[in-house]
Amino acid sequence: MSNFANPQKIVRSFASVIAGCWVYCLALAPAFSEKPYADVAVEKSKEIGIGFTIAALLVGTIWFFIAKKKSSV
Repeated sequence: MSNFANPQKIVRSFASVIAGCWVYCLALAPAFSEKPYADVAVEKSKEIGIGFTIAALLVGTIWFFIAKKKSSV
């Protein structure tokens, strides 16, 4: 079975994307900014974290169900 149609790998991949997004928002962006840590973390979480999480969940869910349907056929 292809990695593109393997439901477990799809879940793992999109979970990694979401985790990476939050690591950026909560650790990397504040570390490289000259503003206070909390301000940057809150700002990036609102601007990037929530949006990317919703987008990744939406795309991952659709992809998961398509792969699940193809694997059961």
